[in-house]
Amino acid sequence: MFNFLGKAFSYYGRHNIAATRDHHKLRFLQHSPLSMLFSGNCISKSNNENHHSFTVSYLMNSCGLSLESALSASKYVRLKTPHKPDSVLNFFKQRGFPKSQTTNIIKRIPKVLLLSPEKTLLPKLEFFHSKGISNPDIVKILSKYPGLLCRSLDNHLIPTFNSLSRLLQSSEKTIALIINFPHILYHDADYYLLPNIKILRDSGVPESDIIKSIESWPQLFLMHPKIFEKSAASVKEMGINPLRLKFVLAIQAKCIMSESQWESKLDVYKKWGWSEQEWLAAFLKCPWCMITSEDKITAIMDFFVNGMGWEPAVIAKHPVLTTFSMEKRIIPRGAVIQFLLSKGLVKSDTTYLITLLSYPEKTFMLRLMNYDDAPKLLKLYQEKLDLSNKTKCSV
Repeated sequence: MFNFLGKAFSYYGRHNIAATRDHHKLRFLQHSPLSMLFSGNCISKSNNENHHSFTVSYLMNSCGLSLESALSASKYVRLKTPHKPDSVLNFFKQRGFPKSQTTNIIKRIPKVLLLSPEKTLLPKLEFFHSKGISNPDIVKILSKYPGLLCRSLDNHLIPTFNSLSRLLQSSEKTIALIINFPHILYHDADYYLLPNIKILRDSGVPESDIIKSIESWPQLFLMHPKIFEKSAASVKEMGINPLRLKFVLAIQAKCIMSESQWESKLDVYKKWGWSEQEWLAAFLKCPWCMITSEDKITAIMDFFVNGMGWEPAVIAKHPVLTTFSMEKRIIPRGAVIQFLLSKGLVKSDTTYLITLLSYPEKTFMLRLMNYDDAPKLLKLYQEKLDLSNKTKCSV
């Protein structure tokens, strides 16, 4: 068909255009469906290019996105005029959203610019207000998880809020949870939250521990129920008591990594001399020891075994040590402990030294004040603290 069209135009160019018959042939071609299709495609392509250009320009100039972010966002939203997006920007501005937060919302959910401020956005903000959530907290919630603006108010947000309130047995606790972790309100409770809670109940976890777990580790309850159930069964086999909160902690440790990652971390502990029994005892005491990264496990074991001269079994008996920050606690306090040992001011009693490492900051500082060398100890501690922080920032 394309060859036919090319020949027709070529024929027209080589012959007298005044010929009536040829003139009618040309008119036929100009008004044929094929010709109109070509013309329509060109116009459509031009319009699309114009709309895309306007969209990118608007996202940069009016919304504050970078060129890269604007090009990315333009894949999900196509603006024809500034009328609707302007009304959305004005809506956020009038309700106290800082420009930077509005930019962040649009960058993450570009199609929010196509929502109706009065019909879609306002009712959701009014819902949050009706639950006693302050405007600054609403800004905080929607800035953290702007996808909530695209969720149905009647079919999702209200039912999910009510489900959380029933589970936590308190609207105040529900509000605090949503402020800290708004993702929990976005996901379907029937698909993630409720099945995972049922698994805990069936395992014998007390209701009070379930509530504490939702408040403390809400992200755990957004795991796929099959993964959650498999992890719960594995933790049960290890012998962790479901009546203790550590049971839920152990499930979280299992949920957040693959089997290969789990085995790899276990191998790191074994390379430092832990037996299978020592590792299991450590995990039962402190499930967080498996959440620590492999690099950090190596660094902590190296510090205590090679730097402090401790046996690996000591860390196994006190696995909480693997959860401490190297920069903010272990290195600065370790320097103080080594100074005290060198001066004979403390005995080489690992139990007492671990207690010094475990003290809250305020208590640790008060303990240092009891020594005659308190000014020197405080200076050493602060120097090591500053040095560790500088080293971390430069990495």
